[in-house]
Amino acid sequence: MVHVRIRFTDVNRREWLTLALFTAGLLVAFLMQRVIYESGASLAAGLIYFSAFLFLVAAFGNGGADIALPLRLPHGEITQTNPANPARWLFMLPAYVFALIAFFEARSNEFTLLGTSAWLTALALFLIAAWEGSPLEVWRGLREKLARLFRRDKAGQRTRWLLIALMVIFGIGAFFYFYRLDAAPAEMTSDHAEKLLDTYDILQGRYSIFFERNTGREPLQFYANALVVALGIAPLDMLALKVVGACAGVLTIPAVFLLAREMFDDEVGLIAAFLFAVSIFPLALARIGLRYPLSPLFVAWTLFFLLRALRRQSRNDFLIAGLLMGVGLNGYSPFRVVVLLAMLWLGLWVLFDLNVGATGLQRFIGNSALMYGAALLVFVPLLGYISLHPELFAYRMATRLTSLEEPIQGDPLAIFLNNNLRAFGMFNAQGDVVWVSALPNEPVVDFLLGACFFAGVVYAAYRLLRYREHPFALLFVALLVLWLPSTLALAFPDENPSVVRTGGIAPFVMILAALPLVQWRRQFARLGYETFGVVVVGLVLLGIGVTNFDLYFSRYAEQYRRAAWNSTEIAETLREFALAHNDWEHIYIVSAPHWVDYRAVGIHLGNFDFHGHLVENVGQFEAQARDLAPKIYALKNQDLESLNLLERLYPGGIAVPMDSQTPGREYVVFYTQGQ
Repeated sequence: MVHVRIRFTDVNRREWLTLALFTAGLLVAFLMQRVIYESGASLAAGLIYFSAFLFLVAAFGNGGADIALPLRLPHGEITQTNPANPARWLFMLPAYVFALIAFFEARSNEFTLLGTSAWLTALALFLIAAWEGSPLEVWRGLREKLARLFRRDKAGQRTRWLLIALMVIFGIGAFFYFYRLDAAPAEMTSDHAEKLLDTYDILQGRYSIFFERNTGREPLQFYANALVVALGIAPLDMLALKVVGACAGVLTIPAVFLLAREMFDDEVGLIAAFLFAVSIFPLALARIGLRYPLSPLFVAWTLFFLLRALRRQSRNDFLIAGLLMGVGLNGYSPFRVVVLLAMLWLGLWVLFDLNVGATGLQRFIGNSALMYGAALLVFVPLLGYISLHPELFAYRMATRLTSLEEPIQGDPLAIFLNNNLRAFGMFNAQGDVVWVSALPNEPVVDFLLGACFFAGVVYAAYRLLRYREHPFALLFVALLVLWLPSTLALAFPDENPSVVRTGGIAPFVMILAALPLVQWRRQFARLGYETFGVVVVGLVLLGIGVTNFDLYFSRYAEQYRRAAWNSTEIAETLREFALAHNDWEHIYIVSAPHWVDYRAVGIHLGNFDFHGHLVENVGQFEAQARDLAPKIYALKNQDLESLNLLERLYPGGIAVPMDSQTPGREYVVFYTQGQ
């Protein structure tokens, strides 16, 4: 038997009390979050959850500086790098001349050879003018960083272990994002069909800038889809969309690590990256195959380079942040709020008086302007389209914010405040009601991660209010701004909280959730139980990974299959008929409310212009009856009216009920006899 003796002294008594309070707070949070997950939010659960808040605040107050996480502070002294030749600035004017050419060419809503060449030339000239240092200096910096990996001192060993840990997390994330990608999620929705049709247009030589189908979409995803198909990575179906989304999710993992490390340290970065790699929140957004993961991808990378630019007062980092911001604006529309978020971060940096004085306010303003200038240049093609069609570009956003589509019911300010309250509860009480990218009406993260997020928010609020620590101000501002695409749904408050519109918030959720886990391990280490602390936190992380694997690949995949229409099975039935009769013309889908999207069926059959096979009215039935060729009609199971009409038009026809692998998704096919 092993005996553990704990000797209390005046020094460690307070540390043990802090650990006890902190552990009690986390355990109560874990327990209550589990209860909420299984039974739903209740007053009793909320009151007990409040006790977790009290335990945590008591621990933070008792621990003082000992429990505080180290912050990565801004550089106080900045070594300015001057351009190799001041004449570089002469390139700025022609850069904007070429940008104007690209702008006017883009008004046709097509990437033309002239417009695209002028656009890329403008970007190149702008970077030549504004970039500090030479490409040789950049290469030297990269060589110095690579050399650290091969050093035999402690710093080299630490760098190697850090890289190995990050690569392991990256591998875990790749497994979660690509495992059974062809099977989960299972079926297309109307959104998938529309995205594939837009991608098909590109592959047929129509190079649009703004894709106007279904209220309009930015172009980035469609060109990425087309590249995946053109390279032979996946065929032009739902898998191609999912490959792009999964790649976006995996590429966000290192950005989360870097962003967290810019605020805190390596350990926070690694745990935050792991949480992002396995959490159902970003996982479901990425694997669904729509534009949603582009938001967290470019949020994380843009704000990492912006924060690094602020810490170092580095013009080149400002420029990279601007370029990434511009690319993100070509991705998913909720990313547009990052333009405001970056502005607020710049203002907070000046307000906190961190290191702006190291290079001067004038240089800070200039670098900030160059960042937005770079973003504007990347955005030029879309800006050209907007100049002629502002109403189409802003339509979707305007319908949610104003009474354009649905009158706002009540006081807009009261609706907005209530939306924010409900949005904050999406991680701990009740999430999205839509089944496409989440488990409906459940918190959007698992119960362990949700409790950690709660503890991280409490810690962040405590440190901000008591010590005015700047990273927490940046975190809370990011949360509030990145919620806006959901909380500004004033005309449709039932759409809030929206998992897809708030996807950009995921990196910050993971960073906040990582904070209490790092604190917990370090408290054990401070008391001499470092191995035990590693085991405890490791078990929590393992629990998060296993829980999310089950949440996504079992619960979410099954509920998605039950909610989506089985276009794959219907297409296979039509294909069998077409092959048997060597006739791809006389196969039909009968239109019905709330049924399968005929375009998805057509895409499965390799036909991207399937509208001629959709039967929508009696006149079409009667016209087709005059054609004596054998036919097959696929009907919704409850569409008795259409079935009766077919039996009257084709007395010798046969109606066959078709089973489905998914209960409730049975359908009927009607075969006609040819003459």
